[in-house]
Amino acid sequence: MIYKNLIISSFILIVSCSPKAFILDQPELVSIYFEKKIKKLEKSDMTSLNQQRDLMRTKVEYGFGIIMEQADRLIDVDYSSSLDKYKKANIIFKDARDSGISILNDRYSNFNDWMRGGAELKFTKNDIIDLYWLAAAYGGAISSSRGDPFELIHLPSVGRMLRKCIELDPDWDNGAVYSAMMSFTTTRTDISEDLLRDSVDFYFNKAILYSDSLDAGPFLAYAESIHKTYQERKEFEDKLNYVIKMKTNSKSRYELTNLIAKNRAEWLLSKTDDYFLE
Repeated sequence: MIYKNLIISSFILIVSCSPKAFILDQPELVSIYFEKKIKKLEKSDMTSLNQQRDLMRTKVEYGFGIIMEQADRLIDVDYSSSLDKYKKANIIFKDARDSGISILNDRYSNFNDWMRGGAELKFTKNDIIDLYWLAAAYGGAISSSRGDPFELIHLPSVGRMLRKCIELDPDWDNGAVYSAMMSFTTTRTDISEDLLRDSVDFYFNKAILYSDSLDAGPFLAYAESIHKTYQERKEFEDKLNYVIKMKTNSKSRYELTNLIAKNRAEWLLSKTDDYFLE
């Protein structure tokens, strides 16, 4: 226990004093940090809205940023271990989802009815943060379920929440919702390929506009969701190389997320021959 606490203390020091690129090479250390933070939050005052939000967000970030990333990279080399990672992520995402639903149910007693399209609610801009992270938790639970139909049925709710966020404030968090809408749109099976691509292009352009082209996320998402899916190898490689060459500014709000995007872009490029038939 003393040794574990020493690792946690060292990680906190690393985060505050060392280049963030170094952190990305220490996934186990980061995992310990997240798990410690989650346990601490779960023991804190859960009547505080800020604490509830922090817990939900931390679980979603841990699920996507660490566990799902590990699972994706293991899938071809250790399928069994990869599935274990997906299952772990799924549990965490479901916990985050339950927290998000509880937060919004406390504010709107018929929120669940709204999610199913059976009620009208008057949301405000203050609700965006909760709708956004709840949508992310739902998306994580769906992705980590590996096609579970009992999770897939929640896809319309994800779109409903994201569209409401855009309606309330289109430029919230520098276009973050538009990036999320890109990923959501690629999961839709109820629209034609042409409409799907037009929609993704629309959200991509909006995400770029509101982030002043400083966020690598939309470029990475487009490469994975469109160019890879439709076997556009050159465009896939061009987008990923663009991400890798993006300048990283230590004073930018996108510093850490762009470093993560660069790291994933390099890995995706190493898998190019596996993804494309020609």
